[in-house]
Amino acid sequence: MDAFWQWIAGAMLTVVLGIALGKQSKDISLILSIVVCIMVLVAAAAYLQPVMDFVKRLQSIGLLDEQYGQILLKSVGIGLVTEFAVLICNDAGNTALGKSLQIAATVLVLWISLPLMESLLTLIEKIMGGV
Repeated sequence: MDAFWQWIAGAMLTVVLGIALGKQSKDISLILSIVVCIMVLVAAAAYLQPVMDFVKRLQSIGLLDEQYGQILLKSVGIGLVTEFAVLICNDAGNTALGKSLQIAATVLVLWISLPLMESLLTLIEKIMGGV
């Protein structure tokens, strides 16, 4: 939990520096923001290993196909990376590009989820008596 507060403090310091630098050089301010964002994301990635272990444990207990856990993790990863990219686009003043990335990521998550949806459809067909 201490790391979280360090991330918050670093982000707030970056915002203050960004405001101060933004008056003189918007480019340097944006680069500073991107660098600190990447540092926070790399630090946060260390906390993903227990989550990955939990998903693997859940798969083994539930006798679930490994493919479904991968779909979940890929979808979450796409969402997180997209959110990061969208925020950078917004900071750079290119909101339209950010919205386009959100739409593309949504389509990609739907595409990745097709095997899961097909399995669900097969299960529904079995429950309904092979309609």
